[in-house]
Amino acid sequence: MKTGRITAKLRDAVPVCLMVEGKEVKRYKNIELPDSIKEVELLDFHFNVPMEGKITFEISYAQGTLPEIFPEPRAKITRAEKAAAKAQKETIREETDTPPASAVTEPAIILEEPTIPKAAEQTESIAEQESVENTAEQATENPEPAKDAEASKESCTMEINYNVISSRRKELAAAVGDFIGAAPVYQKAPTYAFAIGSFLIK
Repeated sequence: MKTGRITAKLRDAVPVCLMVEGKEVKRYKNIELPDSIKEVELLDFHFNVPMEGKITFEISYAQGTLPEIFPEPRAKITRAEKAAAKAQKETIREETDTPPASAVTEPAIILEEPTIPKAAEQTESIAEQESVENTAEQATENPEPAKDAEASKESCTMEINYNVISSRRKELAAAVGDFIGAAPVYQKAPTYAFAIGSFLIK
């Protein structure tokens, strides 16, 4: 068992005595116990409750397990420092969830076509077939209008590029969501996009 699993249950000020063959070789306050010592495997542990003096927590180790030169006591971390470290971890986690900077520099909002009911779909497919036939006929007579019809069909999707990077993408997604009244949904890998109603922020 590792030392850290036992000392995690102790109070900060409890003296922790490191013992080898029944002799104390080093003593730390529990809050000052270095992380490298917490990784060392122990043999046994118990509280020493003398008639006079302070209670100590003794941990026994095999010969050669502890380092020859003991590390300095761990510095006490203030609440402000803990909060700053936690905030930094959150920032790193958010950055790892976002795509590389090259992929983020210019996110695009893509308008997707709204879903159409089945009855309307059938009507649309019939109309589409007719328009394809008409386009084919027109193409034989005059090839230019056929190209215009294809171009107008391709322009159903609109892309808008913004120079927004990293965490600002969330703000952009929230702003679009507030504007259209829909909550953004983060898509994660591989697209790293935000889906907001019929909009897609890549």
